[in-house]
Amino acid sequence: MRHGHALSEREAGVLLDSERPLSALGEREALETAMHLSASGFVPDLIISSPFLRAGRTAEIAAGVFPGAARQTSPVISDGPLQALLELVLRSFPDGPRALLVGHQPLIGAAAGCLLGEDSFGLSPAGFVRLNLVGKPGSGTLVEFYTPPLPKVKSR
Repeated sequence: MRHGHALSEREAGVLLDSERPLSALGEREALETAMHLSASGFVPDLIISSPFLRAGRTAEIAAGVFPGAARQTSPVISDGPLQALLELVLRSFPDGPRALLVGHQPLIGAAAGCLLGEDSFGLSPAGFVRLNLVGKPGSGTLVEFYTPPLPKVKSR
C-alpha cells in the first residue's frame, strides 16, 4: 500500500521529505483503504511501514482497523534498494502470513510488479496491490489492484 496523500515540505513547514505528514485527505484515504481491505476479508498479521512520517501514520490508521496486527518499521521500504525490499518480503513471509507493507512510489509499485512477474504498478496515494505469494519473485498472483475513489467536489 502506498501512503495516503501528503502535504508538500513547504505546505507542512518541514525541511525533510521524511517529515512530511498526511493531509486531511490522506488521513481519510488511509482509513477508507484499510476499511476496503477489511471488507474484502483481508486481515494482516503484520503491518510493516517505511519510517517516514506519512507512511507511519498511514500504517497507524490501518492498525486501528486491524488491531491484532503486529507493527514494524523498515528503512528498506523507503530507501531500498528494490532487492532488499524483495528479500524483506520473501524472508518475512515464507509460509504466507498476511502482511501489509506501507511505503512509497516508485519502490512499492516496482516490488509488487517484480513479485508478480509484471511491470511496475503506478500506485496512487493510498492505493495498493494485493497479491498472493507462492515463493520466489515472479510467481505471485494478483488479487486486487486498488485506487481510492477521487474525493467528491462540491458543486456551486
